[in-house]
Amino acid sequence: MVIVEKEEDEIDLILILNKFNIFNIIYFKNLNINTMNYKNLAMHFILILSLIFLSSCKETDKTETGKENQTSKVDTTKPKVNTDEIVNRIQKFRTDMEAKLDKLTRKEVKITDTNASVDTRQKWEKMHGYFDGDKLVRIQTYPHNGISSRTEEFYFMDGKIVFVAINDKGMLTTEGKDVGTANKEFYFDNDKLIKYDNKTKEVENTEEAKKMYEAKLPFEAKEYMEIIKTAK
Repeated sequence: MVIVEKEEDEIDLILILNKFNIFNIIYFKNLNINTMNYKNLAMHFILILSLIFLSSCKETDKTETGKENQTSKVDTTKPKVNTDEIVNRIQKFRTDMEAKLDKLTRKEVKITDTNASVDTRQKWEKMHGYFDGDKLVRIQTYPHNGISSRTEEFYFMDGKIVFVAINDKGMLTTEGKDVGTANKEFYFDNDKLIKYDNKTKEVENTEEAKKMYEAKLPFEAKEYMEIIKTAK
């Protein structure tokens, strides 16, 4: 219970209310505290303190929620991909596979009407799949005899396409010994083309070519993997 014994006590109470920015919220401004029932005054004062406490709790919750949201955004930010590092890793992988090609398990598959799409049957006569243990790491395609000299190589890391080499004169080189020859090379990361190196003298719209190869090569790679893996 709050007891106002004299005018100084009344002034002290009003100053306290003003300190908490409450004096302008309620109707104390128009009250005559001297004539007011002290019990009611105490109840009002308790109510005001309760409102202050609830307001403080809400502000604290908002602050904590804001911090959590900010932390969540920072935690989910993906690190920037270093393309050069990925390309270097792929180049090393290809060089390592080429160096031990004769130690990999080779599986030859003839292309037929039952195991390939029409487009694949028209382009290729056979494929060689190379396994490092139970992992398919390389596929090389061969054209129909007398039709073309073009070959294509596909390299896989953990079941995903990472590199493709298209060599228009691939049949004139020894398999696995064409690194550095004039061809088109494609580097992929999660099916996205991150580097295209055209070493031929062919004139083309590079940006349009990138879009076309990014859509085409991963799709073909998946079909070729299925052909090699399911062949008996």
